[in-house]
Amino acid sequence: MTLPELSSLAEQFADYGLTLTEEQLAQVRTYLDLLFRWNRRINLTAIRQPLAIVRQLFAESIYLTRLLPLHGRLLDVGTGAGFPGLALKLAVPALDVTLLEASHCKCAFLKEVVRGLHLPSVTVVAERFEVWAAAQPPQAFDVVTTRAVAVTPKFLTLTQTLLRVRATLALYTSVAAAAAISESTTAFAWSPPAFLPHTRARVILVGSKIV
Repeated sequence: MTLPELSSLAEQFADYGLTLTEEQLAQVRTYLDLLFRWNRRINLTAIRQPLAIVRQLFAESIYLTRLLPLHGRLLDVGTGAGFPGLALKLAVPALDVTLLEASHCKCAFLKEVVRGLHLPSVTVVAERFEVWAAAQPPQAFDVVTTRAVAVTPKFLTLTQTLLRVRATLALYTSVAAAAAISESTTAFAWSPPAFLPHTRARVILVGSKIV
């Protein structure tokens, strides 16, 4: 597997309206290399083409930065191979990121990426969300994200507790799911779903915690 050149990576991000520095592009390339190496042993992604991974995992994750400014503490629930949380850390280095993932094997991979990229202020937690969240102090996070977790009423209740007032919940989801979620709770002020570029089915649904 041949890794893309930095110029090719830059072109993929530009197609999403994103601009990364040369250092950030180099970090993406290193991350991509580790992802392919580890994917031979554990199932991190079913996507096999490097540029497809850059677009569907990295660029789609970082697209959130086009929708709102990110700051403070970010929690990514069910992060898997680090998307969107660790990708957002590359794009916004000042973020303090907690990556929550129940799979110990995936957490080992995440820790390897954090070490390999020398990323500060990243915590990897191998725990189920329901168990972990119940033991956390309230209003501890400025942003909660998820890409792969089912957004149930219980999930929304737990995230509401974890988020500060007027903090943000960002859900990478489908058009149909976004409509159902936004109608299911009045604890968040929901913005219209933002379509991810080059897709008619996937959106980011952003909600601001009201109470």
